[in-house]
Amino acid sequence: MLKKFFTFFVLLTASSILFAQDASVDNATNVGGQVLVQYPTNWQFQYPQAVLFTSGPHYNVPNGGAGGAHLSSLQSSLGMTSFGWAHQSGFRVADDFIIPAGQTWTIDNVELYAYQTGSTTTSTITGVNIRIWSGAPGTGTIVFGDTTTNRMASTAFANVYRASETTPTNTQRPLMRQVVNIGITLPAGTYWLDWQTTGTLASGPWVPPIVITGNATTGNAKQFNSSTGQWSDITDGGSLTPQGLPFTINGTAGTMSAGKSVKIVGNDDIVKTFATSPYSSGNYRIRFYVYIPSGKAGYFNTLAVFAGNNSNWGLEVFFDANGTGRCFGGSATATTFTWLPNRWNLVEHFVNLTTNQSQFVFNGNVIRTWQWTLGANGVAIPNQLHATNLYGATANDEMYVDDYSVFNLTTNQMIYQTGFEEYVVGQLIACQAPTVWLTWSNQPCGPEDAEISSTYYIPVELTSFTATVNPTNVELNWTTATELNNYGFEIERRTADGEYYTIGFVKGNGTTTQVNRYSYIDKNLEPGKYFYRLKQLDYSGAYEYSNEIEVDFNLITGFNLEQNYPNPFNPVTKIRFSILEKSQVKLAVYNLIGEVVATLVNKPMDMGTYEVEFDGSGLPSGMYIYKLEAGGNSIAKKMMIMK
Repeated sequence: MLKKFFTFFVLLTASSILFAQDASVDNATNVGGQVLVQYPTNWQFQYPQAVLFTSGPHYNVPNGGAGGAHLSSLQSSLGMTSFGWAHQSGFRVADDFIIPAGQTWTIDNVELYAYQTGSTTTSTITGVNIRIWSGAPGTGTIVFGDTTTNRMASTAFANVYRASETTPTNTQRPLMRQVVNIGITLPAGTYWLDWQTTGTLASGPWVPPIVITGNATTGNAKQFNSSTGQWSDITDGGSLTPQGLPFTINGTAGTMSAGKSVKIVGNDDIVKTFATSPYSSGNYRIRFYVYIPSGKAGYFNTLAVFAGNNSNWGLEVFFDANGTGRCFGGSATATTFTWLPNRWNLVEHFVNLTTNQSQFVFNGNVIRTWQWTLGANGVAIPNQLHATNLYGATANDEMYVDDYSVFNLTTNQMIYQTGFEEYVVGQLIACQAPTVWLTWSNQPCGPEDAEISSTYYIPVELTSFTATVNPTNVELNWTTATELNNYGFEIERRTADGEYYTIGFVKGNGTTTQVNRYSYIDKNLEPGKYFYRLKQLDYSGAYEYSNEIEVDFNLITGFNLEQNYPNPFNPVTKIRFSILEKSQVKLAVYNLIGEVVATLVNKPMDMGTYEVEFDGSGLPSGMYIYKLEAGGNSIAKKMMIMK
């Protein structure tokens, strides 16, 4: 059973020290302990109409395609081979999204992407039908939509071409953006979009993957094939890396994260360090929402190393009061973009330390891509990642920030997540010692610090975890009775003489009291003995391991019954057998005069290798026969109980 209770404390600390893009500036002033920013009574910040969710970027090279259009690059250098996946007649695709605890979303529409090979930039897409599942498609419950109603409101060229990185100006696959009307209000939970697209050309429509430069794994989408009646994971390349599908959800939502957001004003300076020491490897996504009222401004940066005035800046983003944004990455020349006041805007920053690449994405659109070690302004920085800095760069700054998270894309692990519920009074508390930087870590900076207790759980009740050996793979199956705040499961494997490492990830069902069944197939194994365990993760970043299970994987070469082990035994032994085809299987134990003393298996079974346990505690010592019968074949062997 994976069930654990955690309580930890968030210390609210503050500083009035200047922490902007220029590390040489220090405007620390001893202003005492007064509260400088105060929320109005009963203040709650509501979502206006907004981009509620984007699954990931649909292109990765701005202006890198034909005619200056954007490029969705098939990264063959990473082993990728698929331009897109079928979701026309006979096929469907699906991907997931999460409505955080304390929120409700009214979904007005979703934006989807598709292409038909050989089309022009005039859209040939004729329709989209869509469903929303509470839980995984095929096993959850449909809460909206059907497979016949055309809900497409519009379709147009997205100014993006899907092409190989070796032929980036190819124009065979222009992406079309479809706006699909929804109109439903949903509570917090984990959901899946499931859709199918039609078009006038013979090829497709095909759905492209999420694309992130230097990153092969981009999500956990699924495809349905009507010929098999099954949903299967969408993967690509020789290593079968999981893929996500790009989509955006638009609409309105209830209170962001149960009440209050962090508020950044002029000279306010709040730093989130990801770890005690900077990360030096791995692939990361920093994500949060910002809301800036009309006429106000905002700013944040990402730090390779946080060390006060000796910090290293990797990214700087300004939200100027006129609605223009400026992104500095890799050069002193900014890339401009637009932002909308009086609404929540989604900020995403990807940093791949393994490939030394960085990408800033705003409201689902790639703004800038650069070599990370060029720093924010073209000045070299270490290939490291350490912190986010939210800063009031001018007296006119007023920026609200919420739903902040840091995610490790290499391990599919949530490192940190907060909705800022703990900030319930005012945001800037000046420290008695103004030279102390404010961080979200436990660094008290004065007697006016507030301490608030928050409760988190790892509340997943795992009722079974088993393995089935097939001719070319091992299938892992597990079941949960209840789940609360369950982000998902990392699957870990080790050999008999090795260490555990992650081989896959399966998304959890958030919060549910329903029984949920999960599976994962470990493919292309060499013969040998393997050990598996599950690492269950919740949205707070806490985790817990399951018990370990052992699998002896050997390629099936025929109908086979192995010698029981141990033998002789007292009172329990194990029996392994293999069958080459689906058939009725009987495995029974006989005494020496031919009487059945135990029937261990008597049912239809699929092709594979199996292991059963025999408890002979109720039998006297002596010699016994165990016999396997399947598909007209039979094998018998001897065993001995010795008490």
